[in-house]
Amino acid sequence: MNSLVRVVGLSVLLTAVAQAASPSAAPQRIEPVDIVDLREVTDPQISPDGKSIVYSVLRRVSGAEHDDTSLWLVPADGSKPERALVIGAGESGNARWAPDSRRIAFLSSRASPLDPGKHSRQLWLLSLDGGEAQPLTKIDGDIADFRWSPDGRRIAFLAADSLSTDVRARIALRQDAIEVDANPQRQRVWIYDLSSRAAERVTPENIHVSMLSWSPDGARLALRTAQTPDINAHWYRSDLAILDLAEKRLNPPIARRAAAIAPAWSPDGQRLAYSEIYDDGIGAEPRIHDFRSGKVTNCGESYPGLLGEMRWNNDGRALLVHKFENTRTGFAQLDASNCEIKHVADALYVGPYGFSASADGKTIAYVGSAFHQPPEVWVMSGKTQKAVTRTNPQTASWQLGEAREISWTATTDGKAIYGVLVTPPGYVQGTPVKTVVQIHGGPEWAWWSGWLGSWHEWAQMLASHGYAVFLPNPRGSDGQGTAFAKAAKGDWGGGDYQDVIDGVDALIKQRIVEPSRLGIGGWSYGGFMSAWAVTHGDRFKAAIVGAAPLDVAAMGLTTDTPDFITGYFGDPFANHAQLDAHSPIRFLDKVQGAVLILHGEQDTRVPIDLGEQMYVGMRYLNKPVTMIRYPREPHWMHEYEHHKDVLTRVLAWFDANL
Repeated sequence: MNSLVRVVGLSVLLTAVAQAASPSAAPQRIEPVDIVDLREVTDPQISPDGKSIVYSVLRRVSGAEHDDTSLWLVPADGSKPERALVIGAGESGNARWAPDSRRIAFLSSRASPLDPGKHSRQLWLLSLDGGEAQPLTKIDGDIADFRWSPDGRRIAFLAADSLSTDVRARIALRQDAIEVDANPQRQRVWIYDLSSRAAERVTPENIHVSMLSWSPDGARLALRTAQTPDINAHWYRSDLAILDLAEKRLNPPIARRAAAIAPAWSPDGQRLAYSEIYDDGIGAEPRIHDFRSGKVTNCGESYPGLLGEMRWNNDGRALLVHKFENTRTGFAQLDASNCEIKHVADALYVGPYGFSASADGKTIAYVGSAFHQPPEVWVMSGKTQKAVTRTNPQTASWQLGEAREISWTATTDGKAIYGVLVTPPGYVQGTPVKTVVQIHGGPEWAWWSGWLGSWHEWAQMLASHGYAVFLPNPRGSDGQGTAFAKAAKGDWGGGDYQDVIDGVDALIKQRIVEPSRLGIGGWSYGGFMSAWAVTHGDRFKAAIVGAAPLDVAAMGLTTDTPDFITGYFGDPFANHAQLDAHSPIRFLDKVQGAVLILHGEQDTRVPIDLGEQMYVGMRYLNKPVTMIRYPREPHWMHEYEHHKDVLTRVLAWFDANL
């Protein structure tokens, strides 16, 4: 990887994308159904020899159970078009190459001859030398994830405990009362031997495992573990520990708050790079554990951005790291000896699927997107980057808005704040237009310089219908370092809200925003900020409040992630007055503007009663409000018809009120 140098700038990449996607027919306006019918590209895995990439495609980006996922194959040099590799009924994904680059293991819920009549997610093997895919396992339940051993003879996989015969019988009789937090179904590590075709469970009874990584010699596994499988433990209380496979011994943890980023072994197996969450749960930084000395080196705390997935260079001196700054992504090199971070390459927006590298580290595959292009598989080799797939060609005929990264100055402290602005097609500079401010979730998250079209990202659809869309990254967001991400602690609706208003004022001054036709909306924390905006002024004529923590104290005692609230506000009992002061529900008498509340009925992150409080309260106060409940949906909604309904209502609500 040391051969990599700074590659073409992002502007050159964006120009190449725009030229490749230039429409040949009159552009068409984007409707909700167009967005939810996009196909989704995920999880590109490059073969060790660097010649081929296997990746997953969801037939529609909005699917209930992701039960229509297929595997595709494309040459890494883009010399041939992509082709379907594994298709058919059921889910097929999580493909991983064997070290020989000739076999691919994957997970599929397709019907298996090993266990007729069942459709659980099992491990399958496909040879590129020919023949049909063959099932390997018939575990009772679903396999969650797996990894090949370095010698290609074994596969380590994760599978949850199955219910006992007695429990199944009682459930059938509806004797199914549930004692909360009792008898958790923990996920274990199993080792599958390809020669004997046998699997053995190798982790203790009282440990839940969510992530694994083989040491280079195949003798150890780095495991991300927790005492229980609940989501709060998964995100905030997971350890990083080493499992000795010969002795089946799980050693004491080397980290106590491991982030959900795959740990990376150095080539000699003597060091382990991982990311650890800070004690308050806000932000994380890379760390390197040296097994010989026991020393832990903390890297990246002062880095003015966010560092993500890591891969060691073959010489063991540095790591290639995915980075995010302001609204843009790229790659950096992290020196393992002194933690110095050097820029390697700009990239199109690298989504949540990270990247994969060939065995020699010279070729990188990632899912990249641009303002005018939904995610595709991109390849970086030397000084060149290019897309090697074309999954949604129909977007070339869409009437897309013009998007760009913007910045403005905070009136509170002079800090530069960043965000994205999308203006309508054909927009004439200096012409004020109706505008929607969309706030991201989090607060520790961020808008990006990439594709903005899904049930949750409304910008391109709204722009196509004549709106300007402003997407700010106020304090509390990712992209400007740890201190910036922590700046929203105990202050939701304070400095973060002022950053948003400062951005709006800057756009009004530039004659982009028409002040009399200004709306706001968002999901989760974005919904909180939307509710805060209409309870603290009259600037916004319409708001969309999606799955929002409107009563912060109540959420702290009902959410499935209580560590999230305590990280931002401390003990909800000791600091009850502060939580109330930052809860929009306490200010409903001051609501200005029409409010649309959207909420999933099975939301355990932000329970639906929080949305109901706002709805009932506004009805009581005779203020304009509508609430939509989505059956079966959790915090992050899944079902196709519901995704379409959200987008349809978003467009109709702003059309009616702006």
